[in-house]
Amino acid sequence: MRAQARKNCVVVGVGNPLMGDDGIGIEVARRLSKSSLGGNVLVLERQILDVSILEQAEGASKLVVVDAVKSGRPPGSVVKFRPGGPGSTLLRVPLSHEQDLEDVIALAKKGGLRLPPIVVIGVEPEDCTIGEVLSEEVAGALPILLEEVRAEVKECAEI
Repeated sequence: MRAQARKNCVVVGVGNPLMGDDGIGIEVARRLSKSSLGGNVLVLERQILDVSILEQAEGASKLVVVDAVKSGRPPGSVVKFRPGGPGSTLLRVPLSHEQDLEDVIALAKKGGLRLPPIVVIGVEPEDCTIGEVLSEEVAGALPILLEEVRAEVKECAEI
């Protein structure tokens, strides 16, 4: 639905809440939805990373993606990167899903979508097996993740 693109900032929590730490993006989105981020922020939950996420953000000032990111760092480590910026080599690292973000961005551009700046905020998972509980390391990173997303949303409001 392209009507949502009027939002200044789109935050998407990606993951599967039934697969342990893979649910971190969904948990962040749910917590943000309960807080006051301002009327120009759209918070979404998605189980998979696909072009529909980018379609939701077309015309926005910024897209913030929150997910479990398998980067080889210690569990609970928070990473933040932008396509084409420092750390963007992580775009070739599958987040917690089969498609990596670089492939999704390339497909969206091929389809003619006008993409906003994208920021990925992720956390290294400890355990992505069946279960609804976050590992201690990932749960401990929640305040940092929320703070990072709020900072991006605040910056977005100033654009």
